Amino acid sequence: MTSSPSSSPSAPLAIVTGASSGVGLWTTKALIDQGWTVVMACRDGAKAQQALVELGLGRPAEAIILPLDLSDLESVKAFVELFRGLNRPLTALVINAAVYKPLLKEPEWSAQGYELSMATNHLGHFLLARLLLDDLKASPAADKRLITLGTVTANSKELGGK
Repeated sequence: MTSSPSSSPSAPLAIVTGASSGVGLWTTKALIDQGWTVVMACRDGAKAQQALVELGLGRPAEAIILPLDLSDLESVKAFVELFRGLNRPLTALVINAAVYKPLLKEPEWSAQGYELSMATNHLGHFLLARLLLDDLKASPAADKRLITLGTVTANSKELGGK
């Protein structure tokens, strides 16, 4: 985890799920480039840290890596507690992480017994948004956002978009 005791409390703060690669990583970069602090909510902290290094990002004032496994509802609750421990107002929540396994022959299951893609892509994000909604509302920022992305399902050339 990259901690952030020195991050500027006046910088807007966003949580980005799935921030260690793809759209989530590039969203993280764009926000940092605009002066934001980003909480990278990722399953694999080492992968997130490596991605930051490769992009030349991640000074403590820019990025905070916190563990989040959206397929596990207990992990979602633990993430929210860790985030609240930062004592920072939340300006934006970017719901981006997803699993996409269209070729599986047998379903995979979450810790709570839900099908893995349903748990990760829907239930985990729903719980995360629900738990953080009051944090967003309490933010002094004038322009608070909850943003939901769906990259594969928006592409008609992919199985998920058909």
